Amino acid sequence: MMPRILAILGALSLGAAVHAQTLVTTSVATGLTKPMQVAFAPGDDARLFVIEQRGIVKLIKNGVLQSTAFLNIDTVVPEQTYSGLLGIAFHPNYAANGRFFLFHTTGATAAITVWLVEYTRSAANPDIADATSRRVMFKLATPSTQGYHLGGSPLFGADGLLYLPLGDGGYTGDPAGGTRSQSLSSLWGKVLRIDIDGDDFPADAEANYHIPAGNPYAGGVATDDAIFARGLRNPFRCSIDRATGKLWIGDVGGTAREEIDVLDPLTDATQNFGWNCVEGTLCTSNSNCSCPSTSLKAPLYDYTHSVGLCITGGSVYRGCAVPALVGQYLYADYQNNKAWRMNLATGSPVVTDITTQLAPISGIVSIGEDARGELYVVNHLNGTVRKITSNPLPPDGDGDGIPNSCETRIADVDNNGIVNAADLAMVLAAWNERGATDLNFDGRTDAADMAILLADWG
Repeated sequence: MMPRILAILGALSLGAAVHAQTLVTTSVATGLTKPMQVAFAPGDDARLFVIEQRGIVKLIKNGVLQSTAFLNIDTVVPEQTYSGLLGIAFHPNYAANGRFFLFHTTGATAAITVWLVEYTRSAANPDIADATSRRVMFKLATPSTQGYHLGGSPLFGADGLLYLPLGDGGYTGDPAGGTRSQSLSSLWGKVLRIDIDGDDFPADAEANYHIPAGNPYAGGVATDDAIFARGLRNPFRCSIDRATGKLWIGDVGGTAREEIDVLDPLTDATQNFGWNCVEGTLCTSNSNCSCPSTSLKAPLYDYTHSVGLCITGGSVYRGCAVPALVGQYLYADYQNNKAWRMNLATGSPVVTDITTQLAPISGIVSIGEDARGELYVVNHLNGTVRKITSNPLPPDGDGDGIPNSCETRIADVDNNGIVNAADLAMVLAAWNERGATDLNFDGRTDAADMAILLADWG
Protein backbone atom coordinates (compact mmCIF):
# COMPACT_ATOMS: atom_id res chain seq x y z
CA MET A 1 0.00 0.00 0.00
CA MET A 2 3.00 2.33 0.43
CA PRO A 3 3.18 3.07 -3.33
CA ARG A 4 -0.33 4.49 -3.15
CA ILE A 5 0.77 6.85 -0.36
CA LEU A 6 3.85 7.84 -2.34
CA ALA A 7 1.69 8.46 -5.39
CA ILE A 8 -0.48 10.89 -3.44
CA LEU A 9 2.55 12.69 -2.03
CA GLY A 10 3.99 12.81 -5.53
CA ALA A 11 0.82 14.39 -6.82
CA LEU A 12 1.05 17.12 -4.20
CA SER A 13 4.63 17.93 -5.09
CA LEU A 14 4.03 17.77 -8.86
CA GLY A 15 0.91 19.90 -9.02
CA ALA A 16 2.39 22.18 -11.65
CA ALA A 17 4.13 19.37 -13.53
CA VAL A 18 0.87 17.64 -14.40
CA HIS A 19 0.12 20.28 -17.00
CA ALA A 20 3.28 19.33 -18.89
CA GLN A 21 2.92 15.59 -18.44
CA THR A 22 1.96 13.53 -21.48
CA LEU A 23 -0.45 10.64 -21.15
CA VAL A 24 -0.38 7.70 -23.53
CA THR A 25 -2.29 4.45 -23.87
CA THR A 26 -0.88 0.96 -24.29
CA SER A 27 -2.82 -1.91 -25.85
CA VAL A 28 -4.24 -4.50 -23.45
CA ALA A 29 -6.83 -6.31 -25.59
CA THR A 30 -7.92 -6.20 -29.23
CA GLY A 31 -10.48 -8.06 -31.34
CA LEU A 32 -13.34 -7.54 -28.89
CA THR A 33 -16.89 -7.25 -30.20
CA LYS A 34 -18.45 -3.97 -29.08
CA PRO A 35 -16.93 -3.89 -25.58
CA MET A 36 -18.87 -1.75 -23.11
CA GLN A 37 -17.01 -1.62 -19.79
CA VAL A 38 -14.03 -2.88 -17.80
CA ALA A 39 -14.27 -3.78 -14.12
CA PHE A 40 -12.26 -5.45 -11.38
CA ALA A 41 -13.12 -7.84 -8.59
CA PRO A 42 -12.18 -6.41 -5.16
CA GLY A 43 -8.76 -7.55 -4.01
CA ASP A 44 -7.90 -9.29 -7.28
CA ASP A 45 -5.03 -7.56 -9.07
CA ALA A 46 -4.53 -10.39 -11.59
CA ARG A 47 -7.88 -10.13 -13.42
CA LEU A 48 -9.72 -7.48 -15.38
CA PHE A 49 -13.20 -8.18 -16.74
CA VAL A 50 -14.60 -6.79 -20.00
CA ILE A 51 -18.26 -6.94 -20.94
CA GLU A 52 -19.39 -7.05 -24.55
CA GLN A 53 -22.71 -5.58 -25.62
CA ARG A 54 -23.96 -8.90 -27.00
CA GLY A 55 -23.96 -10.53 -23.54
CA ILE A 56 -20.43 -11.90 -23.06
CA VAL A 57 -18.02 -11.25 -20.20
CA LYS A 58 -14.38 -11.64 -21.25
CA LEU A 59 -11.44 -12.09 -18.88
CA ILE A 60 -8.04 -10.42 -19.06
CA LYS A 61 -5.74 -12.35 -16.75
CA ASN A 62 -2.26 -11.08 -15.94
CA GLY A 63 -2.55 -8.75 -18.92
CA VAL A 64 -3.61 -11.43 -21.42
CA LEU A 65 -7.09 -11.71 -22.95
CA GLN A 66 -8.29 -15.27 -22.32
CA SER A 67 -9.72 -17.32 -25.16
CA THR A 68 -12.50 -18.74 -22.99
CA ALA A 69 -15.20 -16.30 -21.90
CA PHE A 70 -15.80 -15.80 -18.19
CA LEU A 71 -19.55 -15.87 -18.92
CA ASN A 72 -21.66 -16.07 -22.07
CA ILE A 73 -25.36 -15.19 -21.91
CA ASP A 74 -25.79 -14.06 -25.52
CA THR A 75 -28.89 -16.21 -25.83
CA VAL A 76 -30.51 -14.08 -23.12
CA VAL A 77 -29.31 -10.62 -24.11
CA PRO A 78 -30.32 -9.28 -27.53
CA GLU A 79 -27.83 -6.74 -28.81
CA GLN A 80 -29.38 -3.50 -30.01
CA THR A 81 -28.08 -0.02 -30.73
CA TYR A 82 -28.74 1.41 -27.28
CA SER A 83 -29.14 -1.71 -25.20
CA GLY A 84 -27.68 -5.14 -24.47
CA LEU A 85 -25.24 -5.94 -21.66
CA LEU A 86 -24.57 -2.50 -20.19
CA GLY A 87 -22.83 -2.90 -16.82
CA ILE A 88 -21.16 -5.20 -14.30
CA ALA A 89 -20.37 -4.90 -10.58
CA PHE A 90 -18.64 -7.27 -8.16
CA HIS A 91 -19.79 -7.89 -4.61
CA PRO A 92 -17.45 -6.30 -2.02
CA ASN A 93 -16.92 -9.80 -0.61
CA TYR A 94 -16.40 -11.40 -4.03
CA ALA A 95 -13.16 -13.05 -2.89
CA ALA A 96 -15.20 -15.21 -0.51
CA ASN A 97 -18.65 -15.49 -2.10
CA GLY A 98 -17.94 -15.15 -5.85
CA ARG A 99 -21.07 -13.03 -6.44
CA PHE A 100 -21.27 -10.47 -9.24
CA PHE A 101 -24.09 -8.54 -10.89
CA LEU A 102 -24.99 -7.68 -14.48
CA PHE A 103 -27.24 -4.91 -15.74
CA HIS A 104 -28.72 -5.84 -19.10
CA THR A 105 -31.80 -5.53 -21.29
CA THR A 106 -34.19 -7.88 -23.02
CA GLY A 107 -36.78 -7.19 -25.67
CA ALA A 108 -36.90 -5.03 -28.79
CA THR A 109 -36.68 -1.24 -28.77
CA ALA A 110 -40.45 -0.90 -28.46
CA ALA A 111 -40.68 -3.20 -25.41
CA ILE A 112 -37.40 -3.20 -23.48
CA THR A 113 -36.99 -4.46 -19.92
CA VAL A 114 -33.92 -3.75 -17.81
CA TRP A 115 -32.61 -6.42 -15.46
CA LEU A 116 -30.22 -6.52 -12.53
CA VAL A 117 -29.18 -10.16 -12.18
CA GLU A 118 -26.73 -12.07 -10.04
CA TYR A 119 -24.30 -14.78 -11.10
CA THR A 120 -21.59 -16.54 -9.14
CA ARG A 121 -18.07 -17.62 -9.89
CA SER A 122 -17.54 -21.31 -10.58
CA ALA A 123 -16.48 -23.26 -7.50
CA ALA A 124 -14.09 -25.33 -9.58
CA ASN A 125 -12.46 -22.62 -11.70
CA PRO A 126 -12.16 -18.94 -10.69
CA ASP A 127 -11.73 -17.98 -14.36
CA ILE A 128 -15.23 -19.20 -15.25
CA ALA A 129 -18.65 -18.13 -13.99
CA ASP A 130 -21.49 -20.55 -13.32
CA ALA A 131 -24.00 -19.80 -16.08
CA THR A 132 -26.70 -21.75 -14.21
CA SER A 133 -26.47 -19.55 -11.12
CA ARG A 134 -28.59 -16.70 -12.54
CA ARG A 135 -30.80 -15.01 -9.96
CA VAL A 136 -32.98 -12.00 -10.71
CA MET A 137 -32.54 -9.11 -8.27
CA PHE A 138 -34.57 -6.45 -10.05
CA LYS A 139 -36.44 -5.90 -13.32
CA LEU A 140 -38.23 -2.91 -14.77
CA ALA A 141 -40.07 -2.48 -18.05
CA THR A 142 -39.49 0.73 -19.96
CA PRO A 143 -42.51 3.00 -19.62
CA SER A 144 -42.81 3.89 -23.29
CA THR A 145 -42.30 2.44 -26.75
CA GLN A 146 -39.00 4.28 -27.16
CA GLY A 147 -36.75 2.25 -24.88
CA TYR A 148 -33.74 4.56 -24.53
CA HIS A 149 -32.00 6.36 -21.63
CA LEU A 150 -31.64 3.28 -19.48
CA GLY A 151 -28.52 4.02 -17.44
CA GLY A 152 -25.94 1.26 -17.26
CA SER A 153 -23.64 1.41 -14.22
CA PRO A 154 -24.48 -0.66 -11.13
CA LEU A 155 -22.03 0.26 -8.35
CA PHE A 156 -21.20 -0.80 -4.81
CA GLY A 157 -20.69 2.07 -2.42
CA ALA A 158 -18.43 2.27 0.60
CA ASP A 159 -21.49 1.30 2.67
CA GLY A 160 -21.65 -2.08 0.88
CA LEU A 161 -24.97 -1.17 -0.75
CA LEU A 162 -25.68 -1.27 -4.46
CA TYR A 163 -26.37 2.00 -6.27
CA LEU A 164 -28.20 1.81 -9.59
CA PRO A 165 -28.49 5.05 -11.59
CA LEU A 166 -31.37 4.84 -14.10
CA GLY A 167 -32.25 7.14 -16.99
CA ASP A 168 -35.72 8.51 -17.73
CA GLY A 169 -36.53 5.60 -20.06
CA GLY A 170 -37.44 7.80 -23.01
CA TYR A 171 -35.91 9.19 -26.17
CA THR A 172 -35.94 13.00 -26.34
CA GLY A 173 -37.08 15.26 -23.56
CA ASP A 174 -38.80 13.46 -20.71
CA PRO A 175 -41.57 11.51 -22.47
CA ALA A 176 -43.92 11.72 -19.51
CA GLY A 177 -44.41 15.43 -19.90
CA GLY A 178 -41.41 16.22 -17.75
CA THR A 179 -42.67 14.38 -14.69
CA ARG A 180 -41.00 10.97 -14.80
CA SER A 181 -37.52 11.91 -13.53
CA GLN A 182 -39.08 14.17 -10.89
CA SER A 183 -41.84 11.82 -9.71
CA LEU A 184 -41.06 9.92 -6.51
CA SER A 185 -43.44 7.16 -7.55
CA SER A 186 -41.37 6.31 -10.66
CA LEU A 187 -37.98 4.60 -10.57
CA TRP A 188 -36.90 6.15 -13.87
CA GLY A 189 -34.49 9.07 -13.77
CA LYS A 190 -33.31 8.13 -10.28
CA VAL A 191 -30.36 6.78 -8.32
CA LEU A 192 -31.66 3.67 -6.55
CA ARG A 193 -30.03 2.24 -3.43
CA ILE A 194 -30.67 -1.37 -2.47
CA ASP A 195 -29.20 -4.07 -0.24
CA ILE A 196 -28.59 -7.20 -2.29
CA ASP A 197 -27.76 -9.23 0.84
CA GLY A 198 -31.37 -9.13 2.03
CA ASP A 199 -34.79 -9.84 0.53
CA ASP A 200 -38.01 -7.98 1.18
CA PHE A 201 -39.80 -9.99 -1.54
CA PRO A 202 -39.48 -13.67 -0.55
CA ALA A 203 -42.40 -14.79 -2.71
CA ASP A 204 -41.31 -12.81 -5.79
CA ALA A 205 -38.87 -14.59 -8.09
CA GLU A 206 -38.17 -11.35 -9.96
CA ALA A 207 -37.42 -9.06 -7.00
CA ASN A 208 -34.80 -10.10 -4.46
CA TYR A 209 -33.41 -7.18 -2.50
CA HIS A 210 -33.83 -5.32 0.78
CA ILE A 211 -34.54 -1.62 1.29
CA PRO A 212 -31.70 -0.28 3.45
CA ALA A 213 -32.29 1.73 6.57
CA GLY A 214 -31.82 5.38 5.74
CA ASN A 215 -33.32 5.34 2.26
CA PRO A 216 -34.98 8.76 2.32
CA TYR A 217 -38.37 7.86 0.83
CA ALA A 218 -38.86 4.45 2.43
CA GLY A 219 -42.36 3.99 3.83
CA GLY A 220 -43.92 6.85 1.91
CA VAL A 221 -47.42 6.37 0.58
CA ALA A 222 -46.71 7.73 -2.92
CA THR A 223 -42.95 7.15 -3.11
CA ASP A 224 -40.81 4.19 -4.07
CA ASP A 225 -38.66 2.88 -1.23
CA ALA A 226 -35.60 2.22 -3.43
CA ILE A 227 -35.16 5.86 -4.53
CA PHE A 228 -32.12 7.68 -3.13
CA ALA A 229 -31.82 10.70 -5.48
CA ARG A 230 -33.64 11.96 -8.59
CA GLY A 231 -33.59 14.26 -11.59
CA LEU A 232 -31.35 12.36 -14.07
CA ARG A 233 -31.71 11.98 -17.84
CA ASN A 234 -29.31 9.18 -18.80
CA PRO A 235 -26.54 8.43 -16.27
CA PHE A 236 -24.95 5.90 -18.60
CA ARG A 237 -21.45 5.76 -17.09
CA CYS A 238 -20.89 6.35 -13.40
CA SER A 239 -18.12 5.48 -10.96
CA ILE A 240 -17.26 5.66 -7.27
CA ASP A 241 -14.11 7.40 -6.11
CA ARG A 242 -12.48 4.81 -3.88
CA ALA A 243 -10.77 7.50 -1.79
CA THR A 244 -13.85 9.60 -0.97
CA GLY A 245 -16.77 7.23 -1.57
CA LYS A 246 -18.46 9.83 -3.80
CA LEU A 247 -20.50 8.79 -6.83
CA TRP A 248 -19.48 10.52 -10.10
CA ILE A 249 -22.25 10.64 -12.70
CA GLY A 250 -21.84 11.37 -16.39
CA ASP A 251 -25.39 12.37 -17.35
CA VAL A 252 -26.01 12.41 -21.11
CA GLY A 253 -27.76 15.61 -22.14
CA GLY A 254 -30.63 16.36 -24.49
CA THR A 255 -30.47 19.17 -27.03
CA ALA A 256 -28.05 21.56 -25.37
CA ARG A 257 -25.66 20.38 -22.61
CA GLU A 258 -23.79 17.41 -21.16
CA GLU A 259 -23.15 17.30 -17.42
CA ILE A 260 -21.07 15.80 -14.62
CA ASP A 261 -22.77 15.38 -11.24
CA VAL A 262 -21.28 14.28 -7.94
CA LEU A 263 -23.31 12.57 -5.21
CA ASP A 264 -22.02 11.93 -1.70
CA PRO A 265 -24.00 9.04 -0.17
CA LEU A 266 -23.26 10.39 3.31
CA THR A 267 -24.92 13.76 2.73
CA ASP A 268 -26.85 13.78 -0.54
CA ALA A 269 -29.92 11.61 0.03
CA THR A 270 -32.96 13.29 -1.61
CA GLN A 271 -30.78 15.35 -3.96
CA ASN A 272 -32.53 16.52 -7.11
CA PHE A 273 -30.24 16.96 -10.12
CA GLY A 274 -32.95 18.79 -11.98
CA TRP A 275 -33.91 16.98 -15.18
CA ASN A 276 -36.22 17.89 -16.86
CA CYS A 277 -36.50 21.31 -15.17
CA VAL A 278 -32.89 21.96 -16.05
CA GLU A 279 -30.37 20.55 -18.52
CA GLY A 280 -26.92 21.07 -17.10
CA THR A 281 -27.04 24.71 -15.95
CA LEU A 282 -29.68 25.66 -18.52
CA CYS A 283 -33.30 26.09 -17.40
CA THR A 284 -35.83 24.38 -19.66
CA SER A 285 -39.44 25.29 -20.43
CA ASN A 286 -40.76 22.42 -18.31
CA SER A 287 -43.54 23.70 -16.08
CA ASN A 288 -43.77 20.96 -13.44
CA CYS A 289 -40.92 22.43 -11.36
CA SER A 290 -39.17 25.75 -10.85
CA CYS A 291 -35.82 26.74 -12.31
CA PRO A 292 -33.66 28.28 -11.09
CA SER A 293 -34.27 26.88 -7.63
CA THR A 294 -32.12 26.23 -4.56
CA SER A 295 -33.80 22.82 -4.33
CA LEU A 296 -31.99 21.66 -7.48
CA LYS A 297 -28.39 20.49 -7.19
CA ALA A 298 -26.24 22.11 -9.87
CA PRO A 299 -23.80 19.94 -11.81
CA LEU A 300 -20.15 20.07 -10.92
CA TYR A 301 -19.47 20.85 -14.57
CA ASP A 302 -21.30 20.96 -17.87
CA TYR A 303 -20.43 21.70 -21.49
CA THR A 304 -22.41 22.77 -24.54
CA HIS A 305 -23.06 20.79 -27.69
CA SER A 306 -20.50 22.88 -29.50
CA VAL A 307 -17.96 20.89 -27.44
CA GLY A 308 -19.51 17.41 -27.36
CA LEU A 309 -22.79 15.58 -27.82
CA CYS A 310 -22.76 12.45 -25.62
CA ILE A 311 -20.74 12.34 -22.41
CA THR A 312 -19.04 9.14 -21.30
CA GLY A 313 -18.61 9.42 -17.55
CA GLY A 314 -15.21 8.22 -16.39
CA SER A 315 -13.28 7.64 -13.18
CA VAL A 316 -11.14 9.47 -10.64
CA TYR A 317 -7.55 8.27 -10.91
CA ARG A 318 -6.31 6.60 -7.71
CA GLY A 319 -3.48 4.55 -9.19
CA CYS A 320 0.27 4.65 -8.70
CA ALA A 321 1.85 4.64 -12.17
CA VAL A 322 1.06 8.31 -12.94
CA PRO A 323 1.49 10.14 -9.59
CA ALA A 324 0.69 13.61 -10.94
CA LEU A 325 -2.72 12.38 -12.13
CA VAL A 326 -3.92 11.23 -8.69
CA GLY A 327 -7.29 12.73 -7.77
CA GLN A 328 -8.15 13.90 -11.28
CA TYR A 329 -11.32 12.80 -13.08
CA LEU A 330 -10.96 11.46 -16.64
CA TYR A 331 -13.97 11.41 -18.96
CA ALA A 332 -14.82 11.47 -22.67
CA ASP A 333 -17.46 12.25 -25.27
CA TYR A 334 -18.62 9.20 -27.21
CA GLN A 335 -20.03 10.96 -30.24
CA ASN A 336 -17.46 13.73 -30.73
CA ASN A 337 -14.47 11.50 -29.95
CA LYS A 338 -12.89 13.72 -27.32
CA ALA A 339 -11.44 13.17 -23.85
CA TRP A 340 -10.52 15.39 -20.91
CA ARG A 341 -9.05 15.32 -17.42
CA MET A 342 -10.51 17.47 -14.65
CA ASN A 343 -8.33 18.81 -11.85
CA LEU A 344 -10.08 19.97 -8.68
CA ALA A 345 -6.92 20.82 -6.73
CA THR A 346 -7.79 24.52 -6.68
CA GLY A 347 -11.44 23.93 -5.79
CA SER A 348 -12.98 24.86 -9.14
CA PRO A 349 -12.78 22.40 -12.06
CA VAL A 350 -9.81 22.95 -14.38
CA VAL A 351 -10.40 20.94 -17.55
CA THR A 352 -7.64 19.90 -19.97
CA ASP A 353 -8.20 18.29 -23.36
CA ILE A 354 -6.33 14.94 -23.62
CA THR A 355 -7.90 13.72 -26.85
CA THR A 356 -4.63 13.36 -28.76
CA GLN A 357 -2.95 11.71 -25.76
CA LEU A 358 -5.56 8.94 -25.59
CA ALA A 359 -5.66 8.25 -29.35
CA PRO A 360 -7.04 6.18 -30.99
CA ILE A 361 -10.19 7.45 -29.38
CA SER A 362 -13.18 6.49 -31.57
CA GLY A 363 -16.24 5.56 -29.54
CA ILE A 364 -14.98 5.66 -25.94
CA VAL A 365 -17.78 4.00 -24.01
CA SER A 366 -16.03 3.57 -20.66
CA ILE A 367 -12.99 4.69 -18.67
CA GLY A 368 -12.73 2.13 -15.89
CA GLU A 369 -10.21 1.01 -13.31
CA ASP A 370 -8.46 -2.11 -12.10
CA ALA A 371 -7.86 -3.26 -8.54
CA ARG A 372 -4.81 -0.98 -8.26
CA GLY A 373 -6.68 2.09 -9.45
CA GLU A 374 -5.07 2.24 -12.90
CA LEU A 375 -7.40 3.41 -15.67
CA TYR A 376 -8.38 1.78 -18.97
CA VAL A 377 -10.09 3.18 -22.06
CA VAL A 378 -12.73 0.99 -23.69
CA ASN A 379 -13.23 1.72 -27.39
CA HIS A 380 -16.65 0.43 -28.40
CA LEU A 381 -16.22 0.91 -32.14
CA ASN A 382 -12.76 -0.56 -32.69
CA GLY A 383 -13.07 -3.33 -30.07
CA THR A 384 -10.08 -2.48 -27.91
CA VAL A 385 -9.08 -1.94 -24.29
CA ARG A 386 -6.11 0.34 -23.69
CA LYS A 387 -4.35 1.21 -20.44
CA ILE A 388 -3.62 4.84 -19.58
CA THR A 389 -0.04 5.51 -18.55
CA SER A 390 2.59 8.21 -19.06
CA ASN A 391 5.26 9.09 -21.57
CA PRO A 392 7.95 8.03 -20.97
CA LEU A 393 6.67 4.78 -19.54
CA PRO A 394 7.61 4.21 -15.89
CA PRO A 395 10.34 1.59 -15.28
CA ASP A 396 8.99 -1.97 -15.25
CA GLY A 397 11.85 -4.35 -14.52
CA ASP A 398 9.94 -7.63 -14.79
CA GLY A 399 7.73 -6.58 -17.72
CA ASP A 400 4.47 -7.45 -15.97
CA GLY A 401 2.84 -4.11 -16.73
CA ILE A 402 3.21 -2.90 -13.15
CA PRO A 403 5.84 -0.16 -12.66
CA ASN A 404 8.66 -0.96 -10.25
CA SER A 405 7.44 1.81 -7.92
CA CYS A 406 4.00 0.17 -7.71
CA GLU A 407 5.16 -3.43 -7.45
CA THR A 408 3.26 -4.69 -4.45
CA ARG A 409 0.51 -7.18 -3.86
CA ILE A 410 -2.94 -6.02 -2.84
CA ALA A 411 -2.78 -7.63 0.61
CA ASP A 412 0.86 -6.74 1.31
CA VAL A 413 -0.17 -4.01 3.73
CA ASP A 414 3.30 -3.34 5.09
CA ASN A 415 4.84 -3.47 1.60
CA ASN A 416 7.62 -5.92 2.47
CA GLY A 417 7.04 -8.22 -0.49
CA ILE A 418 5.16 -10.99 1.30
CA VAL A 419 1.68 -11.41 2.74
CA ASN A 420 2.12 -12.89 6.20
CA ALA A 421 1.29 -12.59 9.89
CA ALA A 422 2.46 -8.98 10.03
CA ASP A 423 -0.16 -7.98 7.46
CA LEU A 424 -2.75 -10.06 9.31
CA ALA A 425 -1.95 -8.22 12.54
CA MET A 426 -2.40 -4.87 10.81
CA VAL A 427 -5.78 -5.91 9.43
CA LEU A 428 -6.97 -7.06 12.85
CA ALA A 429 -5.71 -3.89 14.53
CA ALA A 430 -7.66 -1.73 12.06
CA TRP A 431 -10.92 -3.70 12.18
CA ASN A 432 -13.93 -1.61 11.11
CA GLU A 433 -11.66 1.27 10.15
CA ARG A 434 -10.85 2.74 6.74
CA GLY A 435 -7.32 2.92 5.37
CA ALA A 436 -4.59 0.76 3.84
CA THR A 437 -6.14 -2.36 5.38
CA ASP A 438 -9.44 -1.77 3.53
CA LEU A 439 -8.38 -4.07 0.70
CA ASN A 440 -11.65 -3.98 -1.22
CA PHE A 441 -12.21 -0.23 -0.74
CA ASP A 442 -15.69 -0.61 0.73
CA GLY A 443 -15.07 1.87 3.53
CA ARG A 444 -14.15 -0.50 6.35
CA THR A 445 -11.76 -3.28 7.30
CA ASP A 446 -13.77 -6.44 7.87
CA ALA A 447 -14.21 -10.11 6.99
CA ALA A 448 -14.20 -9.37 3.25
CA ASP A 449 -10.71 -7.89 3.56
CA MET A 450 -9.63 -10.83 5.68
CA ALA A 451 -10.73 -13.17 2.88
CA ILE A 452 -8.65 -11.21 0.36
CA LEU A 453 -5.61 -11.36 2.63
CA LEU A 454 -5.90 -15.11 3.19
CA ALA A 455 -6.32 -15.72 -0.55
CA ASP A 456 -3.11 -13.72 -1.16
CA TRP A 457 -1.12 -15.37 1.67
CA GLY A 458 2.53 -16.15 1.16
